[in-house]
Amino acid sequence: MSSLLSKSLETLKITTQQDTDDFIGRPFKLVRPKRQPHIQYYGYAASPDWLIQLVERYWPEALPDRDVKHYEDTAMTRAYELIWHWSGIVTLDTKDCFNPPKGCSVPPEWITAFDEDDEDEEFEDIDIQTIHVYSVCSDLDDSFEERPTQEEVDYMTKLFGHAPQWWVGCGIGD
Repeated sequence: MSSLLSKSLETLKITTQQDTDDFIGRPFKLVRPKRQPHIQYYGYAASPDWLIQLVERYWPEALPDRDVKHYEDTAMTRAYELIWHWSGIVTLDTKDCFNPPKGCSVPPEWITAFDEDDEDEEFEDIDIQTIHVYSVCSDLDDSFEERPTQEEVDYMTKLFGHAPQWWVGCGIGD
């Protein structure tokens, strides 16, 4: 073995899990909410209009002509790809969540209406408000443990222009 290689091996430092955690960054501090009937997601609400404008401004070449039938769906998908790339949050997801009036919890009849398998006339007249959320983690054990770093959350907060919050998922696609 060459002397240079021998010296390199002698000075080689074994990387510990602690070193790796410090380098990668620790997950941001967050208190898990009380369990709900549906999964809860921690993230940022975003309107379709805001997401479409984001892509039109920063990645217009990824969009079809505006008169194409599925323009909005394509723009929403491209917005996700752009935000995922910019944020570096590999666990970033999008979810449809309940959007109750500010300061209120999700009304039980909303959850019941979404949990029903068949059409129930009792729930037809309920105006259920939902919102599109960019989720950085959920209240499920694996997701909560894999939440992003504080730096990644700070970046997302700056991008969206508001802080994240807990949202109750509608159960669609969960």
